Amino acid sequence: MIDLSYLNDITDGDMEAKNQIISLFFSQASEIMQRFEAARLAGDVEEIGQIAHLAKSTSRVMGIMNVSDKMEELQHLVDRHEQPERYNELVDFYIKEIPAALDELRNAISTSQPES
Repeated sequence: MIDLSYLNDITDGDMEAKNQIISLFFSQASEIMQRFEAARLAGDVEEIGQIAHLAKSTSRVMGIMNVSDKMEELQHLVDRHEQPERYNELVDFYIKEIPAALDELRNAISTSQPES
């Protein structure tokens, strides 16, 4: 699900930098899920589009392309006011897929740490 090659490229393989970005992604992913739920409850479609943009970008940096692609689709649908019946489906996709991606990242971090 995750391809960390872009993250490796932008950090030039620096483990400390990678871990900082991954840590930031963990907190952003949680915040994004909460913001999606709040925006959905409020019926704030514009906010959903803005959150989708953030979710697309952060997922792409982490190499979670299936999520990034769906968030890009959501962003474009909201921007064009098209297929509003799909918005909840795409938000649900993020909320369902991100926990598995976070687990995969945890495993990637733990297996890449040097042994003491």
